[in-house]
Parts: sequence; C-alpha cells; structure tokens
Amino acid sequence: MENSRAIIEQNTFKTYLCMALLTFILGLLGTGISYYLHWGLTGTGAFLILSGMINFVAFYFSDRLILRISGAKLLEKDQVPELFEIISSLCQANNLPFPKVYLIDTDAMNAFATGRDVNHSAVAVTRGLLEKLTPDEVKGVVAHELSHIKFGDMRLMAVVSIAAGFISILSDMYWHGISVSKAGEKDKSGFVAIIGILLSLFAPLTAMFIQLSISRRREFVADASAAEMTHNPAWLAEALRKISMDQRPLPSVSFTTAHLYISSPFPTEGWLDRIFSTHPPVQERITALNSMTGH
Repeated sequence: MENSRAIIEQNTFKTYLCMALLTFILGLLGTGISYYLHWGLTGTGAFLILSGMINFVAFYFSDRLILRISGAKLLEKDQVPELFEIISSLCQANNLPFPKVYLIDTDAMNAFATGRDVNHSAVAVTRGLLEKLTPDEVKGVVAHELSHIKFGDMRLMAVVSIAAGFISILSDMYWHGISVSKAGEKDKSGFVAIIGILLSLFAPLTAMFIQLSISRRREFVADASAAEMTHNPAWLAEALRKISMDQRPLPSVSFTTAHLYISSPFPTEGWLDRIFSTHPPVQERITALNSMTGH
C-alpha cells in the first residue's frame, strides 16, 4: 500500500487547491458582474470576500453541516455498545483518536466519515447497516472509514461538498428566480442573461469539480488499509457486496455529498453513470480485496 505520509500530503494539497479553485470561480463571477454593471473592483472584491467566508466555513465547519444535512444523530456508548467496542479496538490498534459516532435512521445500508483532522473527526453509519451486517462486516466498514480519517480524505471530501454545493445553490437560486420573475421586467433582462450564462457554465461543472478534486483511487487505498486493520479482507468484501445489493434510497443525499459514502448511494447501471460516479465499481473493489486473500 502507498506511503501514508505521501497520501496525507497529497490530500492536503488537493484541499487547498479546491479552496483556490472556488476563490477563482467566485472571483471570475464577481468580475463579470462588475464589468456588466460598471462597479469597478467592488463586485470582484465582494465575491472574493464571500469565497473567503465559504472556505473558512468549509474548512472548519463542513463536518457539522454535512452531519446535519444527512440527518445524523450523535450516539452515546450505552446506545450501541457493540459498535463503540469495534471502533475502540480499531482506534487503539492503529493509534487513532476515538471519533464521534453518529447514526442515520434509515433502512438503507451505508456509512461515511467526516471532519477536518484526526482529532476532529466523526463516523456516521445507517441503522440498516448495523441491522443487516454481521459484527465482522461492520468492523470492515468502520475500518474503511477510519482509514479515510487516517489519510485525511474526509477533510478533502467535506471541503469539496461545501464548495460544490454552494455553486449549485447559486444556480438553483438563479433558475428559481427566472421561474417566478414577471414577464414585464425587461429592463433587467440583460443582467439576468449574463448571470444565467455564468451560472449555467459553472453549476453543471460541479460534478466534474468533484471528479477532478477527488480520485476514485482513494476508495481502493481505504479498502486496502481496512484489510490491514482487520487482518481479514473478506469482511469488507462481503459488506460491500451486501451494500451494493441494497436498493433502498438514502435520505437527504445529493451528488455533492454522494462521494462521502462508502458506496455510491445512486445507481450506476449505465456506462454514463459509471463514468461520472465518484466511486469505482463495487465489483472491482471486491475483486481487489479477494485478491488479498488469494480467492
């Protein structure tokens, strides 16, 4: 497996690159608006300040926002002692701080990790995952999520979620404004048009923005790390097989947060879905894990 320090350094670089790209996009948007409205540098400055605020929130508070969006509730040890025991044993064996533990109350099977560093991290699992997987399979899933925490993947994924989500919100606000605007407001048509063009260009690129910022390779690396942590790749392989067969929809999920989960919450049946999926095909991951056991 790849050197842990190298992976962490790569993820740190990608995190700051993501924040820089968001600043560039909003700065460009502000420049376009300022040029059209003859604001000089006022609009550009305002948008750059806005991008700074978004980056600050994304870096320090993205985990709280994502947990709230996902509907996750904080768990105490006495509520699910078996899960806490699994996490505790893995953390102690791998010299990791114990993360906060959250539950998403749904029959769907999935899990994700979030946080800005190993000392400010959280693992969220669904009720369905705890009910339908064996303790060993749950251990494989938890080890995968702890690997994301160990490598700093979760910070990069969280920052990208907030950045991409904000750009999507701008687009949604624009198109909603168009749908409710009065037909007689012709004097603003030029301004609306230029905003529309800019947002129409940027918003659809948010999915690609995620693709460029986050490599599918991270899932293979986390899978391999989980196999090392548990000393049994078959546990995670079987968990992935069961999760992939689950067709229940996951509530409160969008394409800006889908990459956080251990398995894509969206179906990837067609070739186009597979191209733009933030996860590698589950069967490829299972095959890689099985190869570690000689199966």
